[in-house]
Amino acid sequence: MNVLKLIYKNLFRHSLRSILTILGVAVAVLAFGLLRTVVTAWSYGVEASSADRLVTRHAVSFIFPLPVAYRDQIAGLPGVTRVTYANWFQGIYKDQSFENFFPRLAVDPETIFEVYREYIVPPDQLAAFKKQRNSCVIGRKLAEQHGFKIGDVIPITGDIFPGRWEFTVAGVYTGKDKTADETQLFFHWDYLNERSRETAPWVTDQVGWYIVQIG
Repeated sequence: MNVLKLIYKNLFRHSLRSILTILGVAVAVLAFGLLRTVVTAWSYGVEASSADRLVTRHAVSFIFPLPVAYRDQIAGLPGVTRVTYANWFQGIYKDQSFENFFPRLAVDPETIFEVYREYIVPPDQLAAFKKQRNSCVIGRKLAEQHGFKIGDVIPITGDIFPGRWEFTVAGVYTGKDKTADETQLFFHWDYLNERSRETAPWVTDQVGWYIVQIG
């Protein structure tokens, strides 16, 4: 009797015990994989964070917005050197599959890359982004994944913010190191706010969170 036949014969001699053993091994492997993912994500987050940067959000929950008028108040606090802000846009690119999901954020084009210094945008591309209201800057990995190039138009179907949106790629940013997220899309908060006055006036003049640089 060869080894394979011996294993097969004994595998089902006590079927319940065999099933429990297989399930136990599967759970152990899954638990290790999840734990490893969490540890890696945590380590990357710590490495990528800046010691002179704070995030300010609503005290109750991340889902509640803050008035854009808070920007000047925060900027006037002692120790604050720069303030920028962002809104989670969400929306749908092509479909709701995982492959077509990527972060889409409405930001202040004048300050976002001054605060997030780990994202590098070529000067000419940054100037074009600031100038064109419906333009966007995307990460290098996102551009490579979908084949996006400068001048391409990325169509997004709005859900939180209704309507069909089109963003022209004005620039591609790269990260200073491996921990920088290069899968995001940034576009003008002013453009979002302007269009929302007609389609969703209840969300205008609000931001999702503030990013504060101190020093």
